[in-house]
Amino acid sequence: MLPSHLDLDLDAVDLVRLAFVVAAGGVYLVFFTPAFRSRFLAYGARASSNISSAEQEKRASHKSGNAIETALDQLATLEVPHSWFISFYAVSVCCSLICAADYVLSGPVTTQFAALINSWRSSITFNQVVITWIAVLAQGCRRLYECHAFSRPSKSTMWVGHWAIGLAFYVGLNIAIWIEGARALQKHKLTLIDLSIQTPSFRTFVTLAVFMFASGIQHDCHAYLASLKPTGANNKDGKTDYKLPNHPAFHLTLTPHYFAECIIYLSLAGMAAPSGQWLNGTVSCALLFVAVNLGVTAHGTYDWYRQKFGKESLRGRWRMVPFVF
Repeated sequence: MLPSHLDLDLDAVDLVRLAFVVAAGGVYLVFFTPAFRSRFLAYGARASSNISSAEQEKRASHKSGNAIETALDQLATLEVPHSWFISFYAVSVCCSLICAADYVLSGPVTTQFAALINSWRSSITFNQVVITWIAVLAQGCRRLYECHAFSRPSKSTMWVGHWAIGLAFYVGLNIAIWIEGARALQKHKLTLIDLSIQTPSFRTFVTLAVFMFASGIQHDCHAYLASLKPTGANNKDGKTDYKLPNHPAFHLTLTPHYFAECIIYLSLAGMAAPSGQWLNGTVSCALLFVAVNLGVTAHGTYDWYRQKFGKESLRGRWRMVPFVF
């Protein structure tokens, strides 16, 4: 049995938020530590090109004389296929379905979540939980489909730490939605009225519109990027001849799909905001992690494009957020 309260007046919501913030801080730590950045940040096509010949020589010279460098090098060799990216969204969809099944079948998860929340904490409504849950499920299903439909044979890999953190994030995201509305779910009794379509509030209407628009933009970007990669007989060796994106969405930013991802999570934070608040605190912490993680990745993407296509070809294009970064 889980405890009904936590020390220092912290509840489960605080711990979920703290986990997202600590994870975001960890990404910054890796980014600003050269020994970590060169080994653990880049993945896929950017991994090999981000390591200069000078850096490779430096690593070789340290292999026999520096135990820490050697240990980091060994840790960096723990990789999984980049195609395992699809597992993030499979886990997200499974978590969404498990939470819904637990509620419908009066399982223990919702009850335990409600017991771990301080009594003074504001709860989101039943309708907010349902709408946000549907949005998260739709996001997971769409990305699962895209990973399957747009994938190409590739030898690209990613560090196992990336994979583990990604899985943990999507589990945490689903917990974030469910735990914020656990008390409302516990009090609500399902009836046939819940199956009817009701007029959405202004907040719900706006945030859903933003969510769908950003999702559509991201889908178009993913489809376009996939179209740049060779298929079939042109890609027998698993190598990819990358091209500089020329889609209108890429004219202002090199990573509009990352920017759209941030907008998606911003809309979820607004969708699940308790009464009297602009944003949901827990989902906002998830947004912080997404923004930091994708921002760091966008920085590496910019450098990779600059090395491959030249700085002049990137003129006028921002790394991720137009006119900001």
